[in-house]
Amino acid sequence: MNLFLARLRNRWIRARLKARDLPPSARLNLTALDHIDLSRSARSYRYVVFDLETTGLSLAYDRVVSVGAFRVVDGKIRLGESFNQLVNPARNIPTDSIKIHGIVPDRVAKEKMAEDVLDDFLAFIGVDILVAHHASFDLHFVNKVIRPRYGFGLQNLILDTLPLCRAFIFPPHRYPYGIRLNQGEASLDAVAKHFGITIHERHTAIGDALATAMVFQRILARIERGGSGSLKKLITAGRVI
Repeated sequence: MNLFLARLRNRWIRARLKARDLPPSARLNLTALDHIDLSRSARSYRYVVFDLETTGLSLAYDRVVSVGAFRVVDGKIRLGESFNQLVNPARNIPTDSIKIHGIVPDRVAKEKMAEDVLDDFLAFIGVDILVAHHASFDLHFVNKVIRPRYGFGLQNLILDTLPLCRAFIFPPHRYPYGIRLNQGEASLDAVAKHFGITIHERHTAIGDALATAMVFQRILARIERGGSGSLKKLITAGRVI
């Protein structure tokens, strides 16, 4: 969906919810697209780079077990402005998932439920542009909680570093008959290795969020070296609104 259509949808949502009693963080989120100007430089905007860990990969049945995020301002990662919270999924965590992220049931048994953690996350992100690697997966789980709670999904502009990396870091080789290769080289591990980034605490939300933020820094620098560093160029390749 392009920005024009996203704004039309946003206006419809705001009109529909005008009389609804919403907390300040949710009401603010409804204005997240108002400040977006495609002609401005991408670096002039504030971003929140985030990652989730879940009980599994099923969009229908699995749930969030941790949320991690860092704010990026003027192309710099603000280590003091981070979000790192475990989540009680209110269900069993399969052994196969524990082997990946290391989160066992005892660690989350006394943590907040997803509704409360994502309320806090909503307050943290404000109207900043959101960034994630394979963003549609993370966005699904956030909206799975936010939408029934407030009547709308996240209204922030959302960028995905996966297509951004494919566009600016690993552009595909083009062969006759429209064949495009190298499309599998943009995993977080592959991109981090390409830039010499060490992913500390891989497969933790906060560790992967930090690695993604460092990758995003490189993307910002790459589009600026390539000429126009406008937000339009960035979202043309990586928009997930």
